[in-house]
Amino acid sequence: MNLSDNKGQAVIMLVMVLGATILGVSTVVGFITLQKIRTATDAADSSKAIYAADAGVERCFYEKFGPGGTATSTCNFAVGDISFANGAGVEVIDGGDVVKSIGRANRTFRAFGIFLSPFSEE
Repeated sequence: MNLSDNKGQAVIMLVMVLGATILGVSTVVGFITLQKIRTATDAADSSKAIYAADAGVERCFYEKFGPGGTATSTCNFAVGDISFANGAGVEVIDGGDVVKSIGRANRTFRAFGIFLSPFSEE
């Protein structure tokens, strides 16, 4: 058996190993890039959700303590009742002394809670 008979097999093996290495590296780089993009998007959605939750709290304060409002007024708003131009929305749940405002933007949710007992008229 001659060494020149095995030269074709060595080249094929080298091409296959290099191809598999390049495929593996490009897969890992693509996955990392996707995670970075997702993190940046989630940060923007988090800001939208926080501001939406804050708007829900402010709306509840207005309903209860604004012109014509009373501390016993309820301020329940479902998800579709209040929506914003940036695609965010808010849900407000009035539990008497505790009001929960949940802001959402895409798949990100942020919540604020307010305790109304310090504001009650005694």
